[in-house]
Amino acid sequence: MRTTILECDAVRLVPFSPADINLVKDLHSDPYGNRCSEYSTNCTIADAAELVRSALQNQDDHGFAKWKAVTNDGEFLGWAGFTPVSETSEISLNYCLSLEALKEDESLPKRLCAALTGWFFQNTYFSHLVAVVRTDNREMREVVLDAGFYHRESKVIEGMQADVFQLLSPSMQSYLMSA
Repeated sequence: MRTTILECDAVRLVPFSPADINLVKDLHSDPYGNRCSEYSTNCTIADAAELVRSALQNQDDHGFAKWKAVTNDGEFLGWAGFTPVSETSEISLNYCLSLEALKEDESLPKRLCAALTGWFFQNTYFSHLVAVVRTDNREMREVVLDAGFYHRESKVIEGMQADVFQLLSPSMQSYLMSA
């Protein structure tokens, strides 16, 4: 039985395993699934293996990572979670869901984003969370804005033109409101 990190209605986030590499490759080889990554549509097995390897390493190092999103029946929907951003030394909320998953449940990204931000601030000490969004990914932009993030800056991150959105922790928001 896999450890469930987070449940969001009928979707569970569970740690990746090396057996998931082909699922990640297929997700990122599709132009729609690829919109949330730095890969062109020719994501290789090595690229997918690196995503899984880094997710497992981040889980060990930080206690959070990108996790596999699955239904209660184990159907792979994509991934969601957090990634350290080397350029800014911050943590970014990320997700990548298949087109089929989104067609079946259009509100899933919003619910996942809300659940992930709540989990993050309950389980870490960070004062804020960022979302690094490719400038051409309007859907994710809307999701993070609806979750309370605000646009902080535009810059190149990991070779891609991106907008950086930020959300302060509830304690930081409270502190600033009282100042």
